[in-house]
Amino acid sequence: MALTLFPLFPLLPTELRLQIWREALPQPISQPLYFYEKGCWGPRHLTETDPDYDPNNDEHNWCLEFHCSRLTPLKIDVPLFYVNQEARRSVLPWIHDHDLAIRFSREMQSLVLVRSFDPERDTLYVSEDQWHDFHVEPFDRMFEPDLENKNLSCFAPAFRRLAVPSALIMKDPRAFGELFHWYYGIDEILLIVEARPDGFWHEGNEIKVQQRWEPESGGIQWPTFCWNHASDSFLWEGNRDVFGNDPLYKVLQDVGPQLVEKLRESRMQRLAIQPTLVVKK
Repeated sequence: MALTLFPLFPLLPTELRLQIWREALPQPISQPLYFYEKGCWGPRHLTETDPDYDPNNDEHNWCLEFHCSRLTPLKIDVPLFYVNQEARRSVLPWIHDHDLAIRFSREMQSLVLVRSFDPERDTLYVSEDQWHDFHVEPFDRMFEPDLENKNLSCFAPAFRRLAVPSALIMKDPRAFGELFHWYYGIDEILLIVEARPDGFWHEGNEIKVQQRWEPESGGIQWPTFCWNHASDSFLWEGNRDVFGNDPLYKVLQDVGPQLVEKLRESRMQRLAIQPTLVVKK
């Protein structure tokens, strides 16, 4: 709120001003997309708290894992943070509750708010151009000089939600065939309909942050294609009429049987494939 547009605002009772600031807070952050980038796979030395720790041979205490902390953070726009000191004090609890960090941008010559990837609730987005790297990076990483001749275990990444462009499986219905070799912890795949090119998602500045995109909560309610462990098959949940003549429906119908054997091998109990749109926040 610009005080020049409402010059009497400072004269309002303090309680009313604070209530107005609270009502103007952004919507809660809900499962935003973070963008895969090469370089997140790397070694970690196991500690005594790890189940695979070997107290008798330290050479066995190395694992290869996906370091979520290496993903580029998101820039979160919170206009109230820049209004005045009173507004900033009002927004600080919201910033804390949403695990935001405050950084200084030399390019913008101001503070910016960023949020790091939370594997418990956030979604990793992999573009068509990056799909090959996403698959082969953990394998290639094991043969780089710093890991040569090391006895490595490998854990599934901590994140469970993956997003890809729907065009990926439209062009190659077998694209998910080897996904669960390294990424066997994934139990939800979002198919982004009308996904944009890689460069569209990013803001080019020296602080290296990304725009905030989230799955659309309103609008079209696409059905979910779910792996049913009990019936050993994929079943639809929701209204399939939404697809109309969209060829994505038939592609998913064909993809399901191809994945069944892979899911059995990985002993997965759940997998949901959900078409969706994304919106910028």
